Amino acid sequence: MHWLTRISIANRWLTFLIVAMIIGGSIFAVLQLKMELIPDIEFPMTTVMTIYPGASPEEVMEQVTVPVEGAISGMGGLREIVSTSVENMSFVYAEFEYGTNMKKVNAAIEDRLRAVSFPMGVPSVVPQTGEENPAVYPLNMSIMPLVVLSLSGDKPPNEISAIAAEKVVPELEKVEGVFSVSLEGGEEKVLVVPDAAEMNARGIPMSQLVAAISSGQYSSLEEISNADVNGTTQVGDVADIGIGPAPGTAITRTNGQNSVGIMVMKSPEANTVTVANAVVDKAAEIQATLQENGDDVQLVAVLDQSDFIERSIRELTREAVVGGALAVLVILLFLMTIRGSLVVAISIPLSILVGFLVMWAWGITINILTLSGMAIAVGRIVDDSIVVLEVIYRRLRQGQGFREAAIGGAREVAVPITSATLATIAIFLPLAFVSGIVGELFVPFALTITFALLASLVVSLMVVPPLSGMLVPKKLRGEPVDSWYQRLYTPALKWALAHRFLTVAIAAVLFFGGWALVPMIGTSFMPSMTEKIVMVDIETPLGTDPETTSHVAAQVEEVIGSQTDSKVDLYYTTVGTSSSFIGGFTAMLGGSGSNQATIEILLDADANLEEESQRLRDAVSSLDADAKITVSPMESMLGEMDPSTIRLHVLGSDYDNAVKPAAEELVAELQDVKGLGEVEADIAVTVRKPSPTIHFLPDGMDQTQLEQEMYVMMAGVGTGVELDSRELYVTGVMQTASNQAQLEDLRLFGGLPVPVRLGYFASVDIVEQPTHISRIDEQRSATVTADVTEKDVGAVTRDVQEKIDAFSAEGVEIEVGGVAEEMEKTFRDMGMAIIIAIVIAFAIVVASFRSIISPLIIMVSLPLASIGALLGLLVSGHPIGASALMGMLMLVGIVLTNAIVLVALVEQLRGKGMSTYDALVEAGRTRLRPILMTALTTMIALVPLAIGLGEGVLLAAELAAVVIGGLFSSTLLTLLVVPVLYSLTARFRRAAPARSD
Repeated sequence: MHWLTRISIANRWLTFLIVAMIIGGSIFAVLQLKMELIPDIEFPMTTVMTIYPGASPEEVMEQVTVPVEGAISGMGGLREIVSTSVENMSFVYAEFEYGTNMKKVNAAIEDRLRAVSFPMGVPSVVPQTGEENPAVYPLNMSIMPLVVLSLSGDKPPNEISAIAAEKVVPELEKVEGVFSVSLEGGEEKVLVVPDAAEMNARGIPMSQLVAAISSGQYSSLEEISNADVNGTTQVGDVADIGIGPAPGTAITRTNGQNSVGIMVMKSPEANTVTVANAVVDKAAEIQATLQENGDDVQLVAVLDQSDFIERSIRELTREAVVGGALAVLVILLFLMTIRGSLVVAISIPLSILVGFLVMWAWGITINILTLSGMAIAVGRIVDDSIVVLEVIYRRLRQGQGFREAAIGGAREVAVPITSATLATIAIFLPLAFVSGIVGELFVPFALTITFALLASLVVSLMVVPPLSGMLVPKKLRGEPVDSWYQRLYTPALKWALAHRFLTVAIAAVLFFGGWALVPMIGTSFMPSMTEKIVMVDIETPLGTDPETTSHVAAQVEEVIGSQTDSKVDLYYTTVGTSSSFIGGFTAMLGGSGSNQATIEILLDADANLEEESQRLRDAVSSLDADAKITVSPMESMLGEMDPSTIRLHVLGSDYDNAVKPAAEELVAELQDVKGLGEVEADIAVTVRKPSPTIHFLPDGMDQTQLEQEMYVMMAGVGTGVELDSRELYVTGVMQTASNQAQLEDLRLFGGLPVPVRLGYFASVDIVEQPTHISRIDEQRSATVTADVTEKDVGAVTRDVQEKIDAFSAEGVEIEVGGVAEEMEKTFRDMGMAIIIAIVIAFAIVVASFRSIISPLIIMVSLPLASIGALLGLLVSGHPIGASALMGMLMLVGIVLTNAIVLVALVEQLRGKGMSTYDALVEAGRTRLRPILMTALTTMIALVPLAIGLGEGVLLAAELAAVVIGGLFSSTLLTLLVVPVLYSLTARFRRAAPARSD
């Protein structure tokens, strides 16, 4: 590619004009790039949610879940089906292989569901929302709220909800990029609670009570109580009336005050940071307007995805800039000339800007992975420019004119730097073989580095030579005396060449000693990335009503609010869950019900997450409450993509006699495993529920109307009538029946002119029903989970695996999931990728040198790099994880550069007639400075990343530690071991042909 140098020098000003145009285009591209937390990934996951009003978990499973599973099973690329059947609802979650076209899959699932015959009680459309039933929900980042706002105040929840609906939501919906705005909590109803005993004594069917209430207009609770039902009975005679939260909705509070949660979702194509900032700005405007209008409420942000994204990107940018500055300083110390250093320094922003331009053209976003790639590339992108500049300097000192020095120097180094850069880039090709989330995350990372390195290669051959012509003196003094490092290195090299076998033996001992460090380093999957948020999970006894759970949560809130010297900025409480998809999906994954509450505590930016968690944990432990209260830092920002939880799935056909006892026994077995937090199993507890069995239909009874009445008797119904903006809601009468006799004595019409006792044609048993039924791949299941609390996740998972191997239970099988499964898959795939990368790099070097022996010697630098890579992880305290393995993969390309440029010069000198020994000594002395410069600039540029303390830097930190350590050991040993091995194999090679400059 030295022709680029010839053209650029001949057309210097045209070259600079092209560069200026590229810079302008790149700046435009940077301003247009979307900013996200992680790369745009199409998750191969989808969920089918089906509403089945009035159905028990068993009925939901048998009549809805199983048919839906059957419709999905057998589809191409399907990995796993997980289902949860709860009262009234079915969730079926399907995971496919990465790379599956999910648009086609979701369309195919919808087509298959239309062919499924569901029971009559399953509506085709959800009455409250108008959505199709069943509904298919693709799982992606856009289903999560971009911003969650809280509107709170010293007002009744329904008033706050009305203000939110009328004055906040419409304004937020106008923000460009906002897809939808929904409310959580604050919905109150006038609850009419029928008394089963009184209803039976007066012979009043529930449908008659509902009809009586629905026909009136009311201005007070007393008027509702006095409403006539049948001429002799008033509503208050057979029902209690009060105000409370709507069934199936959450109770929310902010800082202990009544509040409404406002969830803002963005359009999939919108820029996360831009939209989030616009929403927060709009919220500030709305708050000011509300205050002007006398609405005594506060609108604040509880969750803002852009905060973490902007902070992470700011941290990564800072580390990259500092690293780049340090790299330039290293160059200055070596060259001892500001002009020459400026030439190389210019190549850094220029290469990065071109990289961003290509990212924009490819539709790649700015995120913590791509920006980490750019930060990692900062040290490497100066390598080619250093080599080109150094050879120009050397030739100028030899008395050559600038044009001759530039073109001749480019011809000398073009092949080695091109092959080295291509080898560095080519090692990313095997990422195509890395499956799962790791492959999806690191492909944009690899592309970003690829774009930057290709840009740096072109810049080194096209921009550095003409720029040198402007900034570097046209004449330099003759050959300088050897530098101090050359005076140290040359005798060391001669000693190594005189003691070749001892040198090789020392290198071998260091290699095996490095790998002996692995047990001390430990293994993990991915570093945790957490916000400054503490979560308090509250669980009261099963069956506890929302009001009681809310009271327990209020006690915890009081403790949080009374803390002195705390770093608490805001706390947001949610009791129960909504009937929305997000709420339901949360419940499916073990989320909240009426007996559960969560308090999200936002800490100040300077708070220590672990210390504050422990402080709050100690404070809450003194509470005397009939509830399980857990205080812990918020889970990783990457959620399921950054697991720190081991999941063991116990599968079998007999739940009660095999699966359940096996899961309970497994929980007991894992209690003594060091490094595991609390071990739990999602074993379904049972509750007592009425279960009607219809024996026959009386003459004239309509089955559809009977099913509707039965549903209302069990679940309740809204009347459509309002009192002070609160709908009147009649709860299910079966909920207040105390025994079987009362249940069977309930009346209903079922389309008949007179009411009939339910017990006349049906029996109603009070049975123990599970709260939920879980299945995996169409088998009953129970999942045992435990958080890994140790840094060495691999050691903990091995201990768990030993327990599983020794565990024996008939009728079940145990599948390992969570972090253990992801680690095994990632280590296997990345190991294969590294092997393939080595083969690819070897092929490129063979093609460049047109021989086998020299490339084999060059490849020796790879095992030498592993010594420092492992030592770097040990010193930095990072385990071997996905990021570290990515660093190992990168090292395959990076460390070859030094060996390639060294051996290439040896071949050239031998081609000119030098002996092997003299060629090795001269090449080592000549290439020492550029090798040290490129290695040190790369290592020093990565130091800020390696020691970075911010959350956004964590993914790049262990990768940087690997590259720094690996490059350190490979550079020192390559300068000695590669010449020794070249000398040992000299007898097997012919003299290299001479190459003209």
